[in-house]
Amino acid sequence: MKHNYIFNLGKHQIAVKFSRKRGRPGKSLVYRLDEFISQLISLAADKRYSGQPISRALRYVFENKQIKKTLGFNLAMITLLAGMVIPPISAFNPTQPVETAMVVAADEALVTEKSVRVPLDSFEISQGYNGLHRGIDLNEIEGAPIYPLMEGKVERVFYARFSYGNHIIINHGSGFKSLYAHLAKIVVKEGDEVDKNTVIGTVGHTGWATGSHLHLEVYDNGRTFNPLTILK
Repeated sequence: MKHNYIFNLGKHQIAVKFSRKRGRPGKSLVYRLDEFISQLISLAADKRYSGQPISRALRYVFENKQIKKTLGFNLAMITLLAGMVIPPISAFNPTQPVETAMVVAADEALVTEKSVRVPLDSFEISQGYNGLHRGIDLNEIEGAPIYPLMEGKVERVFYARFSYGNHIIINHGSGFKSLYAHLAKIVVKEGDEVDKNTVIGTVGHTGWATGSHLHLEVYDNGRTFNPLTILK
């Protein structure tokens, strides 16, 4: 016997087809599906468990040997449904940031209460912000001065041959930090107080850089967001 069902889950509409052997006792398919989805959502939202919500839900699916027997439908369909139902993680706890690197609109209100400046006098954006590139790249000639986005304290100074190369992290308070990478020269030290007019270093291509540019990252309580949302 075949059954076709359509479920409305927030903005998503899912059409699912099931087949059921005659004479097989048990709860209805709709009831079992609803029960299963509710269990996944509860597991994903439970803060007592470690790991990201989606990982917890899918780990439960793949590690439970009784799922196929209990639910009576293909495991691949379960995974598909979990992926479509679980992603709006912010719905579980809307007051907490999502556990992924993304542009957060609220961050603009955080940092624009104080004036923010661009870190270079002139530049061209050569690469933007995305999930694999957690900042923006600003092309400028080597040796051009670099300024902090706003006042703060130099938290860390690094001299490295790889990755970010020579780079600086500045703590601006209230969980907001900025990172400046691939510098040719660093002219501040850890603990220094800086403002928007302080030269902290110069543009270079140290570390993993193919040309002279400034790689800029900004953080709100440890999570990156797009610097262009605050640069005016």
